[in-house]
Amino acid sequence: MEAVWKVYRLFHYLKLIGIWISGAAVMVMMLLIVYDVVMRTVFSSSIRGGFEIIQNYMMPLVVFPGLAYVYSSGVLPKMDLLLDRFGPKVQKAIILLMIALELFVLALIVQFSWAFAMDGLSRGIAFPAAGTLYPLYPFFFLIPIAFGMIIIENVFILIRNLLEKKPSLLMEEPKQQVEDLL
Repeated sequence: MEAVWKVYRLFHYLKLIGIWISGAAVMVMMLLIVYDVVMRTVFSSSIRGGFEIIQNYMMPLVVFPGLAYVYSSGVLPKMDLLLDRFGPKVQKAIILLMIALELFVLALIVQFSWAFAMDGLSRGIAFPAAGTLYPLYPFFFLIPIAFGMIIIENVFILIRNLLEKKPSLLMEEPKQQVEDLL
């Protein structure tokens, strides 16, 4: 199980990179919006195509790179209240069933979003902003990458539940390992 934790720590760094990308996109989006409002208020002009650029570039960068980190942090609702009412064996069976179902649904999302991204790439999908066409298709690849990372997170959770006695919906390290690192 120690080898799984080492690999998971490396994967955790990838998730942190994603959350930093999302945070930077929020900051850039905020600065663009503030700049646009100031320009409209003070100088009666605005960023040409600013709304479209924020909508098509910044919004996907805010949501998708950090999705795996948010999923792994435990802020998304799970079946905690229901699971606490059952014994450990039933909890483990329910968790394994839930993970299998999630993996199936997420694999479908990755498959179809990858096909959509490849179609966008082959057609060179773009959007008009201020009289110029900006490529949109590269951002289509954020979707299968984000959901692929959630699949990897679920595989780690599945491995943890298969190897350890105590069932869990999250991939959190045992406390003694964390204390040893400190």
